[in-house]
Amino acid sequence: MTPDSPGPKGWGALGLLALVWGSAFAFIAVAVDTLPPSIIVLGRLSLAAVILTGWAFYRRRRFPPLKDVRWLWFLALGFLGNALPFTLIAIGQKTVPSGIAGILMGMMPLTVIAAAHFILPNERLSLRKASGFLIGFSGIVILMGPAALKGMLEADFLAQLLIFIATLSYAANAVTYQASPETPPSVIAAGSMICAALLSLPVALYDIVAGPAITPSLPSIMAVLALGLLPTALATIVYMGVARKVGASFIALINYMVPVVATVIGLARGEPMTLTTMIALGVILLGVYVARRKPRVAP
Repeated sequence: MTPDSPGPKGWGALGLLALVWGSAFAFIAVAVDTLPPSIIVLGRLSLAAVILTGWAFYRRRRFPPLKDVRWLWFLALGFLGNALPFTLIAIGQKTVPSGIAGILMGMMPLTVIAAAHFILPNERLSLRKASGFLIGFSGIVILMGPAALKGMLEADFLAQLLIFIATLSYAANAVTYQASPETPPSVIAAGSMICAALLSLPVALYDIVAGPAITPSLPSIMAVLALGLLPTALATIVYMGVARKVGASFIALINYMVPVVATVIGLARGEPMTLTTMIALGVILLGVYVARRKPRVAP
């Protein structure tokens, strides 16, 4: 099916996705004030799993039986695309501002390109893609700073490194999704979210039983609910609805918008934003542009 030209609805959906995904880092920043990362992740995933399962049933989609091998794929997708990166980002944001976290996540499409080169035979690195990756990675070096790179055991550096590793997890998830058996997208979304919630449960229970007393504030609780509802459940439904209609090239614009939205929201929250940070954002976005730019066809 040939994708439609993006009309007002397509642009509206793109803007909504940029807003909810870009705002996720601000919600996490509020949540980690009084909640441990494991509780944030479990709450976010559990709410999203309920909503997405309900959406799949509403769409009259049938889940595979538990013995079906696709549940192993759902488990892998839930771990790589939700449980692991959500946990790494939440831990990192205990010290990293939301705007910088959003900028670091701007590397995600470039890490997907790098991972696909080693796993998918039809997704080899070209000179253009490799150049884009190196440009984007130089933006990460600028963001972390020479001083941080010298002191690699400092808390801020390690926290930023965790968030960057989350982009690698998302990349592995994207490649795994492409290799997974054909299944209705709503079933994949719900199944992987259920598995992710189950994977996050043991760590959360351990923190509840063995960790320090947890006294969450109302803003932290509301932030977790917002995380489950907006950037996890709602964004998944909107993405599934619009991606096939307008095509991958149009939806890829989100890679440029999310870091910018996260940066703007961070500024609105009063987070410090230096000239170096803004330069790093520009370099990362340039890397994404170079990597995704289609080569000119000779006349």
